[in-house]
Amino acid sequence: MTEKTIPSERVRDLTSAPRRIPIEIEGTVTFEVVLTLWSIFNPKESSGAFDLGPEWRNEMISLTPEDLAAEIELLGGPHAYAWLGISCLLLSAPHPHDPDRVLDWLETVGEKRLRRWLLGYSSHEEDQALIEEAADGDVEATLRLVGEWAEKKPGLVEFLEMVVTTEGLPRRYAALLKRFRSEVFSGLEEVHAGAISRAAAARRATPVRGDAKEIVEEVTSGIDFEIPLGITRVVLVPSVVTRPLSLIDGHRGTLVVYYGIADEFINSDPEAPPSWLVRTYKALSDDKRLRILRRVSEGGATLDELTEMLGMAKSTVHHHVSLLRGAGLLRVHLPDDESKGKQRHYTLREASLGDAAGFLDSYLRNENEETDG
Repeated sequence: MTEKTIPSERVRDLTSAPRRIPIEIEGTVTFEVVLTLWSIFNPKESSGAFDLGPEWRNEMISLTPEDLAAEIELLGGPHAYAWLGISCLLLSAPHPHDPDRVLDWLETVGEKRLRRWLLGYSSHEEDQALIEEAADGDVEATLRLVGEWAEKKPGLVEFLEMVVTTEGLPRRYAALLKRFRSEVFSGLEEVHAGAISRAAAARRATPVRGDAKEIVEEVTSGIDFEIPLGITRVVLVPSVVTRPLSLIDGHRGTLVVYYGIADEFINSDPEAPPSWLVRTYKALSDDKRLRILRRVSEGGATLDELTEMLGMAKSTVHHHVSLLRGAGLLRVHLPDDESKGKQRHYTLREASLGDAAGFLDSYLRNENEETDG
């Protein structure tokens, strides 16, 4: 028996090589329109978690006509999550991604294509044959597609039944977004568009250091996210609405990272302290949050472990953790599958504490120099 060997110079170990995934940066206000709609009509998200705050949210809702609000609720699905799915779909539109062109394109998307997209996005299902059956209007196939998600996402079955049985959905989604933009978002568009454009330009000009995973952690101020196999591109979408939080989403090979943009792209007052600096010292002003930081500095801790340590309600501890996250003081390590009961855990971002101290010193010295002059 002859043994065949492979010349050693032809064998390369690629198991430890970094994955070089293309990074794209969106710089238009198109996705901000959808994020604004999602953030204000999503009852699951606390308006206090966002920099723009509850008063801004209430004002946006008051500007929304009742018939438009009813259509938003119908087409948005449970907790308005379908708008994030639509945002992912809009990345498929031809460039440039300015709002007029993209929303006109959405109007022309095939009925079945939109159904397939929303069915796959909503159910996290990869069975294309089953998705195809459901997209053809088969309600029974839709129920099989939803499966266990029916209990985890109340209202999901009704929403997807509407998706597979309603005619003219692409036109309805496009018309809704056009109305929301003109009747509600228009007062924000100029300011948000300028800030997003400047943030995107700065990101494009930043030298790429590291792989996609490291870039995601950098722009999200500490989300340690293991990019799944099958992702072929990462799209960074700077946002004013999501500040100071970040969202990681995606569908069909595209990972979308919505991240809050830095203060310098928004604030026109040179005397104002950076809001992230204010957030940092606000986060440090509470004894419970200081205890959390001390605990995670000793090693990673889950929300359950922090709750047990503090002896407080889990929702209260989550609020404290969110404030620390918004200040960039915690690194979030996401498990590979949260649906199986695995928990994310938190560690300290020590560099952020040093940065805050240095920038506070710099800010105070600049103020003193100007006052003395």
